[in-house]
Amino acid sequence: MAPTATIIPPTAVREMFDRIAPEYDRFNALASFGMHRAWRQALVRRIPLGARVLDIATGTGDVAFMARAQGHDVVGLDFSEPMVTRARQKDAAGRIQWLTASADALPFGAGEYGAVTSAFALRNFRARLDAVLAETHRVLKTGGVSLHLDFGRPSFPPVRWGHRLHLLLGVPVMGRMLCGERWPTHYLENTIEDFLDPQEMSERLERAGFVNVRHWPILGGVVRLYRGVKAC
Repeated sequence: MAPTATIIPPTAVREMFDRIAPEYDRFNALASFGMHRAWRQALVRRIPLGARVLDIATGTGDVAFMARAQGHDVVGLDFSEPMVTRARQKDAAGRIQWLTASADALPFGAGEYGAVTSAFALRNFRARLDAVLAETHRVLKTGGVSLHLDFGRPSFPPVRWGHRLHLLLGVPVMGRMLCGERWPTHYLENTIEDFLDPQEMSERLERAGFVNVRHWPILGGVVRLYRGVKAC
């Protein structure tokens, strides 16, 4: 069981991402030692062929761009306007639709998408996670898939110790180096430590109406990939 989490209001989370948007891509690359793209590709490979994709909490659009490169029609959505602005700037060809909106009140009708994706966003949804999962279920068509990537807590001791050391020492140094005073001290490490364990997250997906729920560890459980299917 994950420890009881300190729930951070969505407005505070949005303001945090607004502040760090200029350094977001550089931080991801540095803190993951360049592995974040391979983790996202593991998610994109599970998107059904030809599915229309909604990438929620898209940030600067990494998953959205990867899904578009695989031939999918993609909408990228985030509640941080600075993040969406940077995604638009990266999309010189205008091949993706970018929207600023909240994932717990999606501006779409029922059954419009074949896949809903997110990368490293579940922890940030903690205050409204059930509402977000209910909305993703609503906008999916029957047989559509919900795919979510997020950090986990490794169980194998050497991996767990190395991961914990990186969170406590490496991540704060990198964050402050890139963002200075705008870096949200302790946010990343605390939300990882506080987040639901895989069984609890799977139960949340099932409670939202998803079936055939599965999860897979990546890099010994440093990252987890979750999948659920909309049956009806």
